[in-house]
Amino acid sequence: MDEARRPAYWAVIPAGVRYDPELPPNAKLLYAEISALADSRGFCWASNGHLSKLFSLSPRTIRDLTAKLAEHGYITVEVVRDDKGEVVERRLWVDQPRIPDPPPADFCHTPPADFCRENNTRILPLPPMVPQPGDVPAKPQPQKRAPKSAPVWKPERFAGFWRTYPRGEDKQAAIRAWDRLKPSDATIDAMGPALLRQIAALENPKRYMPYASTWLNGRRWEDEDKAPVAGASSGWGEDREVL
Repeated sequence: MDEARRPAYWAVIPAGVRYDPELPPNAKLLYAEISALADSRGFCWASNGHLSKLFSLSPRTIRDLTAKLAEHGYITVEVVRDDKGEVVERRLWVDQPRIPDPPPADFCHTPPADFCRENNTRILPLPPMVPQPGDVPAKPQPQKRAPKSAPVWKPERFAGFWRTYPRGEDKQAAIRAWDRLKPSDATIDAMGPALLRQIAALENPKRYMPYASTWLNGRRWEDEDKAPVAGASSGWGEDREVL
Protein backbone atom coordinates (compact mmCIF):
# COMPACT_ATOMS: atom_id res chain seq x y z
CA MET A 1 0.00 0.00 0.00
CA ASP A 2 1.22 3.48 -0.79
CA GLU A 3 2.71 4.89 2.44
CA ALA A 4 0.92 8.21 1.84
CA ARG A 5 -2.40 6.35 1.72
CA ARG A 6 -1.92 4.07 4.72
CA PRO A 7 -4.94 4.30 7.07
CA ALA A 8 -4.54 5.94 10.44
CA TYR A 9 -4.34 3.67 13.50
CA TRP A 10 -7.25 5.39 15.25
CA ALA A 11 -10.65 5.91 13.60
CA VAL A 12 -12.91 8.59 15.07
CA ILE A 13 -16.71 8.66 14.87
CA PRO A 14 -18.11 12.09 15.87
CA ALA A 15 -21.22 12.32 18.02
CA GLY A 16 -23.26 13.61 15.09
CA VAL A 17 -22.62 10.33 13.26
CA ARG A 18 -22.78 7.99 16.28
CA TYR A 19 -26.20 9.16 17.46
CA ASP A 20 -27.89 9.64 14.09
CA PRO A 21 -30.89 7.26 14.35
CA GLU A 22 -31.30 7.18 10.56
CA LEU A 23 -27.83 5.72 9.94
CA PRO A 24 -27.37 1.93 10.07
CA PRO A 25 -24.45 0.73 12.25
CA ASN A 26 -22.37 -0.29 9.24
CA ALA A 27 -22.68 3.23 7.81
CA LYS A 28 -21.19 4.62 11.02
CA LEU A 29 -18.35 2.10 10.83
CA LEU A 30 -17.78 3.00 7.19
CA TYR A 31 -17.61 6.71 8.11
CA ALA A 32 -14.85 5.90 10.62
CA GLU A 33 -12.85 4.01 7.99
CA ILE A 34 -13.27 6.79 5.41
CA SER A 35 -11.98 9.34 7.93
CA ALA A 36 -9.05 7.05 8.80
CA LEU A 37 -8.18 6.68 5.10
CA ALA A 38 -8.38 10.42 4.39
CA ASP A 39 -4.98 11.64 3.21
CA SER A 40 -3.24 14.96 3.78
CA ARG A 41 -5.50 16.57 1.18
CA GLY A 42 -8.61 15.60 3.15
CA PHE A 43 -10.21 12.89 1.02
CA CYS A 44 -10.39 9.09 0.98
CA TRP A 45 -9.33 7.35 -2.22
CA ALA A 46 -10.63 3.82 -1.51
CA SER A 47 -12.93 2.09 -4.00
CA ASN A 48 -16.08 0.15 -3.11
CA GLY A 49 -14.20 -3.06 -3.84
CA HIS A 50 -11.40 -2.18 -1.41
CA LEU A 51 -13.84 -1.23 1.35
CA SER A 52 -15.97 -4.32 0.78
CA LYS A 53 -12.92 -6.56 1.39
CA LEU A 54 -12.10 -4.75 4.64
CA PHE A 55 -15.54 -5.38 6.16
CA SER A 56 -16.66 -8.54 4.30
CA LEU A 57 -19.57 -6.69 2.70
CA SER A 58 -20.63 -6.66 -0.93
CA PRO A 59 -19.58 -3.70 -3.12
CA ARG A 60 -23.29 -2.92 -3.61
CA THR A 61 -23.76 -2.68 0.17
CA ILE A 62 -20.75 -0.36 0.42
CA ARG A 63 -22.22 1.76 -2.39
CA ASP A 64 -25.57 2.02 -0.60
CA LEU A 65 -23.92 2.90 2.74
CA THR A 66 -21.77 5.54 1.01
CA ALA A 67 -24.87 7.04 -0.60
CA LYS A 68 -26.58 7.08 2.82
CA LEU A 69 -23.68 9.02 4.34
CA ALA A 70 -23.71 11.46 1.42
CA GLU A 71 -27.48 11.97 1.66
CA HIS A 72 -27.14 12.92 5.32
CA GLY A 73 -24.33 15.37 4.59
CA TYR A 74 -21.51 13.47 6.33
CA ILE A 75 -19.42 12.93 3.20
CA THR A 76 -19.23 14.36 -0.32
CA VAL A 77 -18.55 12.05 -3.28
CA GLU A 78 -16.41 13.43 -6.10
CA VAL A 79 -15.70 11.52 -9.34
CA VAL A 80 -12.52 12.61 -11.16
CA ARG A 81 -12.53 12.02 -14.92
CA ASP A 82 -9.92 12.51 -17.62
CA ASP A 83 -10.33 14.45 -20.88
CA LYS A 84 -12.07 11.46 -22.47
CA GLY A 85 -14.64 11.21 -19.68
CA GLU A 86 -13.12 8.03 -18.21
CA VAL A 87 -13.19 7.70 -14.41
CA VAL A 88 -9.71 8.28 -12.97
CA GLU A 89 -10.49 8.28 -9.26
CA ARG A 90 -13.33 8.57 -6.78
CA ARG A 91 -12.78 10.88 -3.82
CA LEU A 92 -14.75 10.69 -0.59
CA TRP A 93 -14.53 14.00 1.27
CA VAL A 94 -15.36 13.94 4.97
CA ASP A 95 -17.70 16.83 5.79
CA GLN A 96 -18.20 18.42 9.20
CA PRO A 97 -21.09 16.47 10.84
CA ARG A 98 -23.93 18.24 12.50
CA ILE A 99 -23.85 18.01 16.31
CA PRO A 100 -27.01 16.67 18.02
CA ASP A 101 -28.07 17.34 21.58
CA PRO A 102 -25.74 15.50 24.00
CA PRO A 103 -27.09 12.08 24.99
CA PRO A 104 -28.14 11.56 28.62
CA ALA A 105 -25.40 10.40 30.97
CA ASP A 106 -27.28 7.23 31.89
CA PHE A 107 -27.25 6.27 28.20
CA CYS A 108 -23.53 6.74 27.58
CA HIS A 109 -22.20 5.31 30.88
CA THR A 110 -18.99 7.27 30.28
CA PRO A 111 -16.68 7.34 33.34
CA PRO A 112 -15.35 10.72 34.46
CA ALA A 113 -12.04 11.77 32.93
CA ASP A 114 -10.32 11.81 36.33
CA PHE A 115 -11.40 8.22 36.94
CA CYS A 116 -9.80 7.13 33.65
CA ARG A 117 -6.52 8.85 34.45
CA GLU A 118 -6.32 7.52 38.03
CA ASN A 119 -7.30 3.96 37.10
CA ASN A 120 -5.60 3.56 33.75
CA THR A 121 -4.06 0.29 34.92
CA ARG A 122 -7.54 -1.24 34.91
CA ILE A 123 -8.89 0.44 31.75
CA LEU A 124 -6.48 -0.46 28.98
CA PRO A 125 -5.72 0.39 26.30
CA LEU A 126 -6.65 4.07 26.42
CA PRO A 127 -6.53 6.27 23.32
CA PRO A 128 -4.07 9.17 23.34
CA MET A 129 -5.07 12.05 25.60
CA VAL A 130 -6.71 14.89 23.69
CA PRO A 131 -4.77 18.16 24.21
CA GLN A 132 -6.66 20.48 26.52
CA PRO A 133 -7.09 24.24 25.98
CA GLY A 134 -3.81 25.95 26.85
CA ASP A 135 -1.67 22.85 26.15
CA VAL A 136 -1.08 23.77 22.51
CA PRO A 137 -1.73 26.92 20.49
CA ALA A 138 -5.29 26.99 19.23
CA LYS A 139 -5.59 26.32 15.53
CA PRO A 140 -7.68 28.70 13.47
CA GLN A 141 -11.11 27.25 12.79
CA PRO A 142 -12.03 26.84 9.13
CA GLN A 143 -14.64 29.25 7.95
CA LYS A 144 -18.01 27.77 7.09
CA ARG A 145 -19.07 27.97 3.49
CA ALA A 146 -21.63 30.67 2.94
CA PRO A 147 -24.89 29.35 1.42
CA LYS A 148 -25.25 29.96 -2.30
CA SER A 149 -28.49 30.78 -4.05
CA ALA A 150 -27.29 29.34 -7.37
CA PRO A 151 -24.25 27.55 -8.79
CA VAL A 152 -21.54 29.35 -10.74
CA TRP A 153 -21.74 26.86 -13.63
CA LYS A 154 -24.78 27.37 -15.91
CA PRO A 155 -27.11 28.63 -13.15
CA GLU A 156 -30.11 28.96 -15.45
CA ARG A 157 -29.91 25.28 -16.44
CA PHE A 158 -29.46 24.18 -12.84
CA ALA A 159 -32.63 26.14 -12.02
CA GLY A 160 -34.55 24.02 -14.53
CA PHE A 161 -33.05 20.83 -13.13
CA TRP A 162 -33.97 21.83 -9.57
CA ARG A 163 -37.57 22.67 -10.54
CA THR A 164 -37.91 19.25 -12.16
CA TYR A 165 -36.24 17.14 -9.48
CA PRO A 166 -38.90 15.63 -7.19
CA ARG A 167 -36.97 16.08 -3.93
CA GLY A 168 -36.16 19.50 -2.52
CA GLU A 169 -33.83 18.62 0.37
CA ASP A 170 -30.25 19.89 0.70
CA LYS A 171 -30.08 22.31 -2.21
CA GLN A 172 -26.62 23.49 -1.11
CA ALA A 173 -25.18 20.00 -1.62
CA ALA A 174 -26.81 19.85 -5.06
CA ILE A 175 -25.30 23.23 -5.99
CA ARG A 176 -21.83 22.05 -4.94
CA ALA A 177 -22.26 18.79 -6.87
CA TRP A 178 -23.37 20.70 -10.00
CA ASP A 179 -20.36 23.06 -9.83
CA ARG A 180 -17.97 20.13 -9.39
CA LEU A 181 -19.55 18.21 -12.26
CA LYS A 182 -19.67 21.21 -14.67
CA PRO A 183 -21.97 19.34 -17.08
CA SER A 184 -21.82 20.34 -20.73
CA ASP A 185 -24.98 21.26 -22.63
CA ALA A 186 -24.93 17.82 -24.24
CA THR A 187 -24.74 16.14 -20.82
CA ILE A 188 -27.58 18.28 -19.48
CA ASP A 189 -29.67 17.42 -22.57
CA ALA A 190 -29.15 13.74 -21.71
CA MET A 191 -30.13 14.26 -18.07
CA GLY A 192 -33.65 15.54 -18.78
CA PRO A 193 -35.23 12.52 -20.51
CA ALA A 194 -33.45 10.09 -18.17
CA LEU A 195 -34.72 11.92 -15.10
CA LEU A 196 -38.30 11.98 -16.42
CA ARG A 197 -38.19 8.24 -17.08
CA GLN A 198 -36.90 7.54 -13.59
CA ILE A 199 -39.56 9.73 -12.02
CA ALA A 200 -42.30 8.06 -14.08
CA ALA A 201 -41.07 4.59 -13.05
CA LEU A 202 -41.58 5.24 -9.33
CA GLU A 203 -44.89 5.27 -7.51
CA ASN A 204 -43.58 7.83 -5.01
CA PRO A 205 -40.53 9.68 -6.44
CA LYS A 206 -40.32 12.07 -3.49
CA ARG A 207 -39.68 9.07 -1.24
CA TYR A 208 -37.61 6.74 -3.39
CA MET A 209 -35.49 9.10 -5.49
CA PRO A 210 -32.10 9.91 -3.91
CA TYR A 211 -31.12 13.44 -2.97
CA ALA A 212 -30.31 15.57 -6.01
CA SER A 213 -26.63 15.77 -4.99
CA THR A 214 -26.42 11.96 -4.90
CA TRP A 215 -28.12 11.74 -8.29
CA LEU A 216 -25.57 14.16 -9.78
CA ASN A 217 -22.50 12.69 -8.05
CA GLY A 218 -23.50 9.18 -9.08
CA ARG A 219 -24.26 10.21 -12.70
CA ARG A 220 -27.59 8.41 -12.35
CA TRP A 221 -28.78 9.56 -15.77
CA GLU A 222 -26.29 7.01 -17.16
CA ASP A 223 -27.96 4.12 -15.31
CA GLU A 224 -30.10 3.38 -18.36
CA ASP A 225 -30.01 3.93 -22.10
CA LYS A 226 -33.46 4.23 -23.66
CA ALA A 227 -35.21 6.36 -26.21
CA PRO A 228 -36.38 9.79 -24.96
CA VAL A 229 -39.91 10.17 -23.65
CA ALA A 230 -42.22 11.39 -26.40
CA GLY A 231 -42.78 15.13 -26.18
CA ALA A 232 -40.17 15.65 -23.42
CA SER A 233 -37.61 18.41 -23.67
CA SER A 234 -33.96 17.36 -23.74
CA GLY A 235 -32.62 19.82 -21.16
CA TRP A 236 -33.20 22.71 -18.86
CA GLY A 237 -32.94 26.45 -19.36
CA GLU A 238 -34.98 29.61 -19.54
CA ASP A 239 -36.32 28.60 -22.95
CA ARG A 240 -36.22 24.86 -22.45
CA GLU A 241 -38.50 23.79 -19.63
CA VAL A 242 -38.85 20.08 -18.91
CA LEU A 243 -42.26 20.19 -17.22
